Amino acid sequence: MVHNDAFIHQLAESSEYFLASLGNRWLHVQGVAERARQISKAFNTDDAIHLLAAAYLHDIGYAPTLKDTGFHPIDGAYYVRSLGYHRLASLVAHHSESRFEARLRGLEHLLDEFPRERSAVADALTYCDQTTGPTGLHVSLEERVAEIFHRYGESDRVSQALRQALPYLSLAVARTQWRLRMRGVTVATS
Repeated sequence: MVHNDAFIHQLAESSEYFLASLGNRWLHVQGVAERARQISKAFNTDDAIHLLAAAYLHDIGYAPTLKDTGFHPIDGAYYVRSLGYHRLASLVAHHSESRFEARLRGLEHLLDEFPRERSAVADALTYCDQTTGPTGLHVSLEERVAEIFHRYGESDRVSQALRQALPYLSLAVARTQWRLRMRGVTVATS
């Protein structure tokens, strides 16, 4: 992977190209990327680049032209893998504990094509996604969860998966907050 600002800029432009027409989706992605940029100083250069790149790409599978399965983590991962970025594809595929919704959709076998990374970077991507609201504003995990339940309704598959994933999301957020404190990195709370 190229380790420079031009690479991140290229991914940001690609994400904007695919997502800008989807209402708040692009605002959310920009907020997630800004959160990733804020916390990236807690990581070595390679991990910081992967975190920021994954933040820009994590929801790219919502783009209508990239839909294959209709499940955005897998559709996004297929696209990212087609560009030759295998680690990024895995981060996108598994972001925010997508395995629970994949199971409810009967798509576990497709998710299994992408190795699940259990790392500080994967935790940080979940932290950034789960502490950014739909319009890009920073929110608490509790606020994010309440907003998703409200948007989808209690019985929707997304809400069912979120209820199952919540303990794991909470742990990823807590581990990231601990890592940031240990490294003296502070982040904006709103």
